[in-house]
Order: sequence, then C-alpha cells, then structure tokens
Amino acid sequence: MSRRAPLLVAVGAAWLLAWAAPVRAQPTLLVNGVTVPGVTSTLVAGVAYAPASDFARALGADAVVDAGTGRVTLTLGAAIVQLALVGGPAAAESVSPAVVRDSQARPGPAAVWSGSEAFVPVKATGEALGGRVAFLPESGTVAVVLPRPRLTMRVEGFGASERLVFALDAPARIVSFEHPGTGVLELRFERSDPVAATALDGTRFVRATLEAVRGTAEARIQLAPGAAPRVWSVPAGAGMEVVVAFGAEASPTPTVATAGTRWVLDAGHAVAEALPASAEGELTRAFVDQLAVALAGTALEVERTRPGPAPVPLAERAALGVGADGFVSVHLGSLPRGRVRVYVLDDADAIEALDRAVRWNAETAVVRPETDGVRRAVLMRLLPDLEVGRAWAEALAGRLAGAGWSVDAPVGAPIAVLAGAAGRGLLLELSSDDLRDPAAAATLARALVDAWAALGRR
Repeated sequence: MSRRAPLLVAVGAAWLLAWAAPVRAQPTLLVNGVTVPGVTSTLVAGVAYAPASDFARALGADAVVDAGTGRVTLTLGAAIVQLALVGGPAAAESVSPAVVRDSQARPGPAAVWSGSEAFVPVKATGEALGGRVAFLPESGTVAVVLPRPRLTMRVEGFGASERLVFALDAPARIVSFEHPGTGVLELRFERSDPVAATALDGTRFVRATLEAVRGTAEARIQLAPGAAPRVWSVPAGAGMEVVVAFGAEASPTPTVATAGTRWVLDAGHAVAEALPASAEGELTRAFVDQLAVALAGTALEVERTRPGPAPVPLAERAALGVGADGFVSVHLGSLPRGRVRVYVLDDADAIEALDRAVRWNAETAVVRPETDGVRRAVLMRLLPDLEVGRAWAEALAGRLAGAGWSVDAPVGAPIAVLAGAAGRGLLLELSSDDLRDPAAAATLARALVDAWAALGRR
C-alpha cells in the first residue's frame, strides 16, 4: 500500500463523519420522562424545536395553532403561553416579544412553520410553563421537567357565596366530573401533591376531602341538596387557584326596551384574514350605521363607538359601554351568507374561543394584557349580569333562526370590548356579504329588539 493510502482513508472517514454528524446531532426530547418524537435542532442554529401538538400533549397542555393570526397558544390549567408563529426559520429571531405568558414577555424565539406543522422552541416554551429545561450532552438529550404542584384546600365565604379554593404553586391539568346519582363532585389534579390530607365541612357542601392517589391529588366533594357546583381556574403568581362555587346562578334581570334604554353599537376593526384592517373597520362601521338607522324607530337611545372612519382605541370603545343597558359589537367573520356567530362575556367555553378573544382584545398587538385582566374579572365574578348576556344571546339565536339565518350556539369568551357593559353585551360575527346587505341590518335589528324584550317576560 502506498504512503498516501492511510491519508486517503482518514480523509474519507472524516468526510463520512461530516455527513453523518447532522443525523446524530438531532437531540432526543424527554418531557417528564416521556420521549417526544420529531424534535430538531436544524431549524434555528443551536435551538431545539418540537412539534407543537406533540410537545403540548407531553406537557399536559392544550395547543391551538392559528395560521391566520400567526400564533400558537398553549394552556396548562390557568397558565396561557402564546408564541408568535413565523413562516420560516430566518424570521424566528426577528419577532419581539415572541413568547408571552399571561401577558408578560418571556425570552425565546418564535414558533416556526416547517412543512405542514408548527414547531415551538423547547426551552422557551417549557420554561414559560414553569418547567426546568436542561441539555445532557453525553446522551444528546433535552430534558424538560415540570414541577409537581403542591396544593392546599380552603373554604371562603358563607351561605350561597360559599366556595372551596384549591391553591397550587404551579400550573396543572385539572379534570372534574360529577358522579351521577351520588351528589359527589370529583376533581383530579394531575401530577400534583397535596401538602397534607385534608377534610373540610361546609354548608353548601357536606364534606370535602383532599388526598394523594396514585401520583395525583384527588378531591371528593359531597354536595348538599340543591347545590349547583361550578368550577373555574384563575392565575395566581407562578401557579393558579381552582375555585368551586355552589350557589345557584342568579336569574337574569328583567329588561325591556323602553324610553331611556341605552344601547351602544360597536364596529370592530381587528385584523381579518380576508381584508386589511382598514377595510374591515369600514365594512363593520357602515353596517353599524345601517343598524342604528333600523333601530331609530324604537324607543331605544342608540350610541355608536365609532361615528367616523377613524379607528378608536379598544379601551375607549369598551368604556362607552359603562352604564349602558345593552352593548352590541359587530365583527367580520369568515362565514357564508346568512350565518352568524354570537359571543358573550364569560370565561372561554373552549380554547378556540379564548384564542379568538385574545385576537379581538389585542387587535394587532402581540402582547395582550387585556385578555388576562378581563378573564380574571370574569372568573372572580367582579362583573355583574353575565347571565343576562347569555340569556340575550340565546334569545337572539332563536329569533335569527326563525328569520332563516344559521346561528351557532352562543359561546363565552373573555372579550375586552364587552367588559364596560359587563354581562349586558354581545359580540356578533357576520359574513362580508351580510355586512354589505341593508336587509341584513334590518333583520338583525328586529331580532335584537325582540330578544331583548323576551328577557322581560322571563
């Protein structure tokens, strides 16, 4: 063999290693000891990314990817983490802030579209949800460990306002269900540890116990006769509080459209997929003008949040609803003619509703402080008449269906523009065809008034 042979073999081996290195360089992702497939470090140099849906599932979170608004939203218990979603790796570090938890900016790059999937940065996402993230170079493993929340149980209030409050020092996934025929409500706090086994007695509940069961914390609540339990969660520092209330909801306040009744009509101008913001704002404003004309023959006093073409800040529009008897906000939706979506002020009925509320609340902003403030006010029951809005929405859905429209079931969401009017507000999404149709404005006006009057006959 010539003296060149060892050199050629060495060069050839180095060449093969150079090609093989990227394959071996792909890290393994472990989340709480479970392997998550699809992780890659090739999208953004030095940053591990994982498929959003698989990573969220391993974290115990829910994920919604919205390509239209360019956002990925993860929820774990009461914690909400949002990431800007960009079309390619080159833009991942150009967005600021790219990661937000409960309206606070966090460090990290944006989520990235790759192929047909959204990928999120592992370290930034895991730490935003309170986890610890470490890279183990000897095994090429990225390890994400969420803390096991510690929780306590206490009683607040008395009589009809009595409630149980579970305080957790970190977010956790909660499952609640009522055992039929037993009067027992059970709450399961996944991967959580009670500080101590606890038993409490109450008036709206007979007895509540909290104990550790096979790696989770379980609460069993024996309800008192006639109790109407409702469960919700509220962000609290780095953790959350889960509230169980037992009092029956108040009946809607009778309301009729008489002289002196004031309605506020709002024309939304958030970003829509189909039209630029200015076009949507002008379309909804023109429709609201027609709606006001159609209501002119009633005894209502009608005020508009946007009497001219200039945009009005969301906070100012919401403030006009303070003291109003009714508030109607009109928005453009990606809908066919004759179909309408109805939203009311409440906590989100589903994560999709929360995501849409975030969009409306922020309009074009990435940081969305309005959503969490409104959601907290709703969840702590600081806003009155929430049941009035839902009853009005249900009555409106019936009236519009009777007029031949297709109406989705009313959905609750923490919508900032409705907060001024508290529970006495509706947000409506209509198609672009209906927003351009004066007959649609007249039909909606009649349905709104008839539905409002129906509240007074309950």
